[in-house]
Amino acid sequence: MDAKKKDRMKTMYQALTAIALVLLALPAAAQGGKYGATPEDSVLCVRNQSLYGEPARNGNYTEAYPYWQEVMRLCPASSKSAYVTGAKMLREFIGKEKDAARRNVYIDSLLVIHDMRIQHFGEQGFVLGVKGVDMVYYRPEACQEAYDVLKEAIKLTGPNTDAGVFSSYYQALGCLYAKGSATKDQMLADYVMIMGHIDAALENEMKPADRDFTVKARDYVNTQFFKIAECSDIGRIVGDMVKERPDDIDLKVRLLRVLNGKECTDEAIYRTLAEEVHKASPSSESAYSLGMYLLKRGDKAGAAKYFKEAVELCPSCPDRVKYLQTQGQLAASMSNSGLARSIANQILQVDAKNGEAYILIGDAITTQTGSCEKPEMWGVYWSAYDNYARAKSVDPSVADKANDRMNRTTPHFPTSADAFFYQLTEGQTFQFTCGSLSESTTVRTRK
Repeated sequence: MDAKKKDRMKTMYQALTAIALVLLALPAAAQGGKYGATPEDSVLCVRNQSLYGEPARNGNYTEAYPYWQEVMRLCPASSKSAYVTGAKMLREFIGKEKDAARRNVYIDSLLVIHDMRIQHFGEQGFVLGVKGVDMVYYRPEACQEAYDVLKEAIKLTGPNTDAGVFSSYYQALGCLYAKGSATKDQMLADYVMIMGHIDAALENEMKPADRDFTVKARDYVNTQFFKIAECSDIGRIVGDMVKERPDDIDLKVRLLRVLNGKECTDEAIYRTLAEEVHKASPSSESAYSLGMYLLKRGDKAGAAKYFKEAVELCPSCPDRVKYLQTQGQLAASMSNSGLARSIANQILQVDAKNGEAYILIGDAITTQTGSCEKPEMWGVYWSAYDNYARAKSVDPSVADKANDRMNRTTPHFPTSADAFFYQLTEGQTFQFTCGSLSESTTVRTRK
């Protein structure tokens, strides 16, 4: 690089650094009125507001920026929108800047104007959240500073915190954990706190775009936590937290969700926690949790009781189909075909194209074969086959499972000779009655 180019770059960097230093000094210097310290300042303030406004609205930030800087110098208390616009411009410059020194100056300026906005317009919790998100995005390596800012923001805004602040906060905490400056205990404690706020927010009415953003933030935090969490760690930490706050049922509800989310149902604390939560505040989620716990331990009757309760406590909740499917599958495995088919029909009332429901009907039907003689026994398998075929035709996502069931069913079909003995031919309609079944199906023979 030639000497002249070095000098130009040095001069440019010094100028930008000076700008940042001026901005840093502004909060202390600007003690005048809303539009400046003197009448002359007021005139220049209004003039520069006009000069930066139009090009900024048109996205011409290079033209607008010098006039905006003058507004910040002369009258930083004149307009909150100036800070919003300034942040947009600086983010644009940061994104396009290739020179590291210039980029850092722009980042410094962006962070400074967040502080200036708080000084002149308040909203400390909200603006600290915006500042912290910018810190994580533009300087992810400086995670301690970002974490401290975001922690204060969440402390001030609580459940009203923007979802992006939560995900940035947990990203900063993950960075600290990777550096050895945070523990798994802290990761879990903060995870529980964040998910409590996010779950509370999702219970409220919000615009579809805001809900989608909040769900994405929740999914991000879940992903980051589950990367480092092991069930043994979670079980230990959950046990310690319950001991510290034995009467905090809201905490226990959130901790149960953590154990369920990571499928840590084998931990010693799990059953006690699930039963306490369910007793204090029966819900479909806690009933389902206990049902799954007992099912894993072979207590089908106990599990069936809780799965039934989960369905009853969830007349229209988003997980109703999941609870019904689990209840129905258990009923089929216990040879309660009537209940299994009834549950499958309830699923189809909610979701007419639910392939799992048709598979459940097929499974329930096959449990009846032991009470039938030929040719009715073949009718049971044909009818089950019908439902498996129906499952994959309405729901391609279950095609593999349906095909597997169909392949396991066809060996039970009769040979052509066996069918002929009963005066049955391939493709013929066949009406049969077997136990509680009374069905019409199609004759099929083994190939």
